[in-house]
Amino acid sequence: MSKQHHGASHYDTEEDYQKIVHFQVSQLAYLAQRLDAMPEGKSTVLDNSCLLFLSNMWSGTKHDNKKVPVVTIGGLGGKLKTGRALDYFEAGDDNRKLCSLYLGIMDRMGVKLKEFGDAETRLAGF
Repeated sequence: MSKQHHGASHYDTEEDYQKIVHFQVSQLAYLAQRLDAMPEGKSTVLDNSCLLFLSNMWSGTKHDNKKVPVVTIGGLGGKLKTGRALDYFEAGDDNRKLCSLYLGIMDRMGVKLKEFGDAETRLAGF
């Protein structure tokens, strides 16, 4: 690979960037599989965890962050609904803040904050 991550991200449709993303996603899958194979009580470490994987851009080529892909893996001890795809694209900027997602995750982890970053509300439907 001839480019580093940041430089390659400006050409996100090219092979160098695709190789980087493929590697990152494969490492996420590997981690999730390893955690799922570890028993913890009546479930697994993955069942009791929350892995968060995201990008800060939808398209680095266009510097477009209107849509940001976010993946959560794990059930956080039954506190997260799994097996869903949620789309907040049409929700408007105030209703799709990543910090609202973080507040919702922290709530489920027992960390109660009134606000975090630019958010004072939790992400609806999460």
